[in-house]
Amino acid sequence: MRTVFIGLAGLALLAACSKAPANTQTPASPAPQNAAAAQSAAPVAAAAAAPSAAGPAVSGSFVGNGKAVTLTEVTAHPDDPFDGKPITALVFTVKDQGDDKTAATDALFGNFGDAIIVRIEPDGTVIGCDVVHSGLQNPAGSVSIGGVLTIKNYQASGGQISGELTTGGPTDVFDKKLDVDLTFHTKAP
Repeated sequence: MRTVFIGLAGLALLAACSKAPANTQTPASPAPQNAAAAQSAAPVAAAAAAPSAAGPAVSGSFVGNGKAVTLTEVTAHPDDPFDGKPITALVFTVKDQGDDKTAATDALFGNFGDAIIVRIEPDGTVIGCDVVHSGLQNPAGSVSIGGVLTIKNYQASGGQISGELTTGGPTDVFDKKLDVDLTFHTKAP
């Protein structure tokens, strides 16, 4: 339990201290020779950073207490605002969610099998997570955790959300091991 709270405090500190500098060009880096060169380089950089909508919607690992589960679907839904910011619920599930508008709630009750429900801010910061995993054997069905999951390489553009949801390796959740490393893309809400 202490690990979860320490992780949450670390995440809050990291979020508060990690702002990208306004000008990332160093004096030693070469500047484009003219405006045309700068414009021609911009589409290449944008294309490299664009989220990939190719391949499976979800791939990677979701392991609870040594039991691996394959998540096959991810959807994004508007959630209740937090601290004045809009929140998106990403719902990762084993079973097809169809057009379920309440997928986040239904996933909590095991309607889609094993699942992860992650609530994120517009910049991809994870503010909360619920995990439903048969390997965790929780009598309540789901486990609410904070400070354990993060999203790396988060992109939200072109009507798509993508990134890598990860615990950064196996982590202790209420005396059981959880390991998440998922790459995903889905339609933005």
